[in-house]
Amino acid sequence: MTGLERIGAALQGQFADSRAFTMTLSLYGARLSGAAPKDYYRGSALYRRGQAEVAALVDPDILFGPFVMPLEAEAWGATLAWTERAPPNVGKPLRSTSAFLDREAPRPDSDPRLAYLVESVRLVAADNAGIRPVAAVATCPSDLPAMALGIDAWLELLLFDPELAARVLERSGEHFRALCAAYAAAGAAFVAVPVMFANPRILPEALVRERIVPYLAREFGAAGLPVVFHHGANPLAEYLPLFADLPGVAGFALAERDDSGAARAALGPGTLLLGGVEGPTLARRPLARVLEVARSALRNRAADPRFVFATASADVPWDTEPATLEALAAAARGAELARGA
Repeated sequence: MTGLERIGAALQGQFADSRAFTMTLSLYGARLSGAAPKDYYRGSALYRRGQAEVAALVDPDILFGPFVMPLEAEAWGATLAWTERAPPNVGKPLRSTSAFLDREAPRPDSDPRLAYLVESVRLVAADNAGIRPVAAVATCPSDLPAMALGIDAWLELLLFDPELAARVLERSGEHFRALCAAYAAAGAAFVAVPVMFANPRILPEALVRERIVPYLAREFGAAGLPVVFHHGANPLAEYLPLFADLPGVAGFALAERDDSGAARAALGPGTLLLGGVEGPTLARRPLARVLEVARSALRNRAADPRFVFATASADVPWDTEPATLEALAAAARGAELARGA
């Protein structure tokens, strides 16, 4: 079976020939292809080459577009900080809220940062048509202001100036919808959205429930692509009842620490779950421990046809050994499926 067929079976609640799996190997394509991140995250042809190397190494059932959300903040005027073996981070956010509200919104068809994201997805999707789906990655509209304005400034707005925060969220939502529409036209199968500023570990739960969840319901429902709600580096399972009924959400990507059984109980049987082992730790954990965690996750969901094994959190780091990724892929492909359980 192809990755496209395995993911299609999971979405329909059917077992395939083996467990569907993926890994967040956006950055790793730069290592495999010998590209410096500063070139890789500017050149769509380089990104395409890197993802072809990823496909050749581990044959995942899903490939990803660039996992480099700070480019969206840069399109709004933030400044990036680059390192040799990692994606860029926001180095200097905008100086004021008015700098976000008063500037012309960047367009995916003309802004070079957004155009790079969309063109990279288009190229990878074209290369993998009929073989495996390609997931675009977009900043959650409730998180873009934190990247563009800075975390402290955004928290202050959310907590103490709800009217101004609402204006910022409106612009952020327009950006999210425009980028998702461009991704859909480029051939993305769905959009992975890491969500941080909707988690009660960061914001008061009442604020999340009363303001952020209705906002995400509107934006995800209008995305034009199925959304995979990514845990965004914080455990998510205990808060899933807040998000279980969001429109447009096809699945939830869990943290390694999340209880996948509790997540399934909260969501019911019809929603896709993704999870497994933390990606950012793969370069520093012994392979035996990595495989122990992975096999435990696979056993726990052996009877769940709508589970996709995946690395959690951010990108797999540059220094991860290829043999670790090959061993994870083999573990996923060889996992026993409890059909009919």
